[in-house]
Amino acid sequence: MALALLAIPRAAWPADAGAPVRIGWLKIQGRQHTPKQLKAFRDGMRSLGVIEGSDFVLEERYADGDEARLQGLAADLVASGVKVIVATSQPSIAAAARVTKTIPIVGRMVDEPVAAGLARSLARPGGNVTGIYTMTEDMNPKRLALLKEVVPSASRVGVLLRNDFPSPDGAEHAWQVAVAAASQLHVDLVSLNAESASDLTAAFAHASAAKVDGLMTFRNPTVVTYLKLIAEQCRKNRLPAVFDAREYVDAGGLMSYGPNINSTYGQLAGYVVKLMHGVSVGDLPIEQPTTFELVINKKAADAIGVVIPPSVLVRADDVIE
Repeated sequence: MALALLAIPRAAWPADAGAPVRIGWLKIQGRQHTPKQLKAFRDGMRSLGVIEGSDFVLEERYADGDEARLQGLAADLVASGVKVIVATSQPSIAAAARVTKTIPIVGRMVDEPVAAGLARSLARPGGNVTGIYTMTEDMNPKRLALLKEVVPSASRVGVLLRNDFPSPDGAEHAWQVAVAAASQLHVDLVSLNAESASDLTAAFAHASAAKVDGLMTFRNPTVVTYLKLIAEQCRKNRLPAVFDAREYVDAGGLMSYGPNINSTYGQLAGYVVKLMHGVSVGDLPIEQPTTFELVINKKAADAIGVVIPPSVLVRADDVIE
């Protein structure tokens, strides 16, 4: 893809010929939450021959964990003159989409974009939103199966989720998908609704009282924002857990299975460069991951007394010793 893009004659956005393109970066968490994501985007732009400062400038906006601030921050980006908004979460995408129907929005999607009303189809979105659909919900049965493989005796698993995310209907659908998978594994699921840090503390107390044997998460702003707290609570409660991205494992969680989130932002850079060369946002297909990585924190396993089976270790893409 890089060679194909570099073959296109370099040109700035038509309305701003000769001036750097202003690109918005909208994130629900704080600047220091997951800085590798922004680095991956910058690296992606650089690899495609697009230079920060001369070809583009970044306008960064952070909600510091307050979802309610996102729409105002998106409006601020529009007022600042950005030509595209890179939205780093489903709430960021939704907030930006409420503010503008004309400025392209490129994002990492958790909710299925057609079902969410953000696109007419994956192949031809048709509106002003495109990006990468990371298929988080689709992978929940696989994650649950991995947890059962690591802890064969597990009969009850807690699920950290939000009953309102991405919508009440969406949350219920994700829950039913997981329940069906759990039934095949002879596992009962315990719903642990959490919308704040205090909710998370209560959720872990509930998990302890319910005597759950393991934990999994449905990706949402709460579990992403408080990933370190979740990892700490898992260690404290000696609770084996499976997550959808390695950022949790890097924070001390047991294991994760899903697409490499950081590399997703390198892919989003490719979308932005295509937009800079005049491709219509509605014509840019929404892509899905083709590879997934299993990351295991052996140190965390030892700390909570879990022995990772050799059959799982040999399949891991990365093992943190």
